[in-house]
Amino acid sequence: MEIKIILGTIAALLALFSSYLYIRDIFRGNTKPHTYTWLIWSIVTTIAFLGQWVSGGGSGSWATGVAAVVTIGTFLLSLNSKYGSRDITNFDKVCLALAIVSILPWLLVKSVLWSVLLATFIDLIAFIPTMRKTWHAPMSESLGSMYVDAVKHILSTVSMRSYSLITLIYPLAVLFTKFVIIGEIVYLRRIKKT
Repeated sequence: MEIKIILGTIAALLALFSSYLYIRDIFRGNTKPHTYTWLIWSIVTTIAFLGQWVSGGGSGSWATGVAAVVTIGTFLLSLNSKYGSRDITNFDKVCLALAIVSILPWLLVKSVLWSVLLATFIDLIAFIPTMRKTWHAPMSESLGSMYVDAVKHILSTVSMRSYSLITLIYPLAVLFTKFVIIGEIVYLRRIKKT
């Protein structure tokens, strides 16, 4: 079996495991996903997956595909006030509007590149509501799933069948934001202990 297929499979399995950790923490009441963040991620992760897939990402895109499906499920969970955070600001609404707009380049001019670039940019912006929420409640995010997700993005990047801006920009950008939010969570949890 080819190494890229093995790594892509591992990345997809890590996407499932990371999602399991996150959803488990939701049901335990330890994590509260931000509704708009997860709606935005549902849109842009799906766009990123489709862009990677049609651009020859192959097994490297499997983890993004799994993440897209699970992200939609997490968004649906966040709609229940018992599980999700609905602390919605005007900025969150702007982020959602931008996520919807990111679909237009693909539909109007058939530009996968511009859709993936815009979706990636919006995905980065979508982290801001979660980072804002985490700043005030550092225990409201699942640190374990963040670590697993970071490893998943590393493996996903390495296992891409074809390396291009379209196939690499999304996993590398999300990997960067994972490192930022992991740093935020670790830092805030440490200072809360002292």
